[in-house]
Amino acid sequence: MTRRMFLLWVVFAGTLGLAWGCDWFAPSGPAAITAVPASGCVGTQVTIVGAGFGVSQGASSVTFDGEPAMIDTWSDGAITARVPLLATSGGASSNAAVVVTVDGEAVGSGSFTVVRGILYFAKRGDDFVLCLMNPDGSDATDIASGIGAWTCAAWSPDGTQIAFSRVVEATAGIYVINADGSGEEQLTDHASFDLFPTWSPDGERIAFQTSVDGDLEVYVVDADGGGETNLTQFPFEDGWPSWSADGTRILFYSRRGGLIILGADAPKLSLNNLEVMVMDADGTDVTNLTNNAATDWIPFWSPDGTRIAFQSDRDGSGEIFAMASDGSDPTNLTNNPNLDGWASWSPDGEKIAFVSDRDGNYEIYVMNADGTGQVRLTNNTEWDAGPTWSPDGTRIAFESHRDGEYRIYVMDADGTNQTVLTRESSGYPVWLESRWAAVRP
Repeated sequence: MTRRMFLLWVVFAGTLGLAWGCDWFAPSGPAAITAVPASGCVGTQVTIVGAGFGVSQGASSVTFDGEPAMIDTWSDGAITARVPLLATSGGASSNAAVVVTVDGEAVGSGSFTVVRGILYFAKRGDDFVLCLMNPDGSDATDIASGIGAWTCAAWSPDGTQIAFSRVVEATAGIYVINADGSGEEQLTDHASFDLFPTWSPDGERIAFQTSVDGDLEVYVVDADGGGETNLTQFPFEDGWPSWSADGTRILFYSRRGGLIILGADAPKLSLNNLEVMVMDADGTDVTNLTNNAATDWIPFWSPDGTRIAFQSDRDGSGEIFAMASDGSDPTNLTNNPNLDGWASWSPDGEKIAFVSDRDGNYEIYVMNADGTGQVRLTNNTEWDAGPTWSPDGTRIAFESHRDGEYRIYVMDADGTNQTVLTRESSGYPVWLESRWAAVRP
């Protein structure tokens, strides 16, 4: 073959290679990198192992799904970075592409799984500080601290923000902060207690209870602080709001039952009993769902919105009841002479975790959604409460005093593998959703 023919063959072969997508002559892409650990929540410190990063960061960067990460250390073969603010919508884990860029060129790529962490409050002196940690207890980080006590935390639906109450000098306002601790914003500023914020499913509004009007009312405020509105506007107690899955209705409890009580004296109107109510999201079309002389309160929608769990003493003791979303078919699920309460639906709606003192002290139990199959999950002589499910329903985080100090624990959904996650005094865990009003002994 002559030299000319050889050169023509090379050009022809190269042209065919480009046409067929052959990479014979294409530049190599970014090298594979490894993230250690391979998963974690926002703020987790991750070591990125590879090569050719350069001895110092300079203008180089690491991104997770295009979001720049904060860099802790940088060397030619390893980088430590913090997981930036990424969504975990509905609590679901998400896979993020991790890219190392040097001098404008991607030199390494890999993947990382972003998971929903566990929120909790750590006791520091006289205050509670809002913290976030991985489901295994690692990378615990203070999200909000400073003057005041933080309480009543709630994840936004996409997991990028946290609503909470901040208590300062006998008042509590509603605040929102990013899950990485940035962008704290005060939404309400009343000389009152604004508590139990709960997000609308679209993440645009937050309902909460407040005493700003001299009695307890349910308000709603836009997530940016605008549009604050009193939804209940009734001169008696209204509180504990809970959004329906489609965002069109809000559950709450109220003293507005107004039952006629018959007794030895003349019939009289009673406003002392609590009832479970529902209203449209704009405060209209209020309906009494329970309508009896007992105390019915602390309502929660099932995940699909077809059932409502609530606490009632209509059978002579605190029990967990469930009813259809229109108030029909109320059923005693726990049916025990001791106190049972603070129901927590599993993400699939098939089970309910709850707290009971039926065995002599507060313990965590689980049952099927119809009340069958009640099983005690914790079993010790100390106080266990505040169950909150993992997004996949396989584990439950909770608070316990079993070590002589309030700490956060986690266990499998069947009660096995109970493990302490925090070493400092801490409580009120929130993994997917959790609100409870238990009073510690």
